[in-house]
Amino acid sequence: MTKMILNRRRFLAGMQGLAIGAAATGLPRLAMAQDMKQMTYLTPFGYLLGFSPTMYADTSGIFAKHGLDVTIEGGRGSSMAVQQVTAGRALVSRTGGTDLIKAYATDPSIVAVAEIYERDLFFVISSEEGPINTPEDMEGKTIGIVSPSGATENILDMMLAAKDIPLDSVQREVVGNAPAAFELIKQGRINAFIATSDTAFQLQVDEQPVVAWSTDEVARCPGQVYMTSKAQLEERREDIATFLAAVHEALGGIVNAEDLAPVIESMSGKYDIAEAKRPDKGLAVLDFGRTNLKRAYDDKMATEQESWDSAYALMLKAGLISETADQNFYDDSARQLAFS
Repeated sequence: MTKMILNRRRFLAGMQGLAIGAAATGLPRLAMAQDMKQMTYLTPFGYLLGFSPTMYADTSGIFAKHGLDVTIEGGRGSSMAVQQVTAGRALVSRTGGTDLIKAYATDPSIVAVAEIYERDLFFVISSEEGPINTPEDMEGKTIGIVSPSGATENILDMMLAAKDIPLDSVQREVVGNAPAAFELIKQGRINAFIATSDTAFQLQVDEQPVVAWSTDEVARCPGQVYMTSKAQLEERREDIATFLAAVHEALGGIVNAEDLAPVIESMSGKYDIAEAKRPDKGLAVLDFGRTNLKRAYDDKMATEQESWDSAYALMLKAGLISETADQNFYDDSARQLAFS
């Protein structure tokens, strides 16, 4: 099979030619090269199918169609995401709602602008031989987390606080966010771990003897949000709105695709996607993720105040944050501009 290689110079030249042709034929005008707005977007953790809306918006040409030249960088945790947008090195990043609240309580210079993954993001995963079915079952046990002081440890503390269980009664071990962590349960090193819904689903597809339940059952909170700094939102609100509109179009392409194989092929041609190395190329994982992506698509990435209020109250109770009069964690102006 012959693979076409399209470099950046040829791509931009081609886009310019398409724009001229569109003007001549009365078709919708595509952004010309000199009109492209450059921006950097940072994922929360590498390149995973859970982050497909932005990767597909890039490789399918949707960002370019909207006049955006987006550089997508793979992040290394929520702390990095906050630091990069605060410093202005990334215009938009993605992080967990609890991570944003925690950072905001210390420095309210960041703000969520849309919610891309609304519910059931994190699951508690254990084995059928030694199930952890409730926070009460965690007392005296060792629970795996993705990273120290990150979203999964926040969620763990919030669940314990919700049930009045001492936080120090549970040991924590960093195990990452991958199905391989289940081997640590088999080895007796941990009793359960908290990971994303994609990880829980992959274990079920692989017919591992897992017990998995959503942390939202105990600690309701915003899932994954797009965030920026307040300064950048003020300066580049229209660009962020355009970014959200393009992501929404990419969501539609994924949610409504009859065949997801071309979608994954498009993304994996540029990005090193972990799940694409599975025997099915990640098809089952992306198809599973469409449930939550459809929520974001249908709701145009809106958020619910109830989830923010629940998370804030539980984080206070767990001692993760101090009480603050400023609870403006979310600014809806760019999203409203995107869909007005």
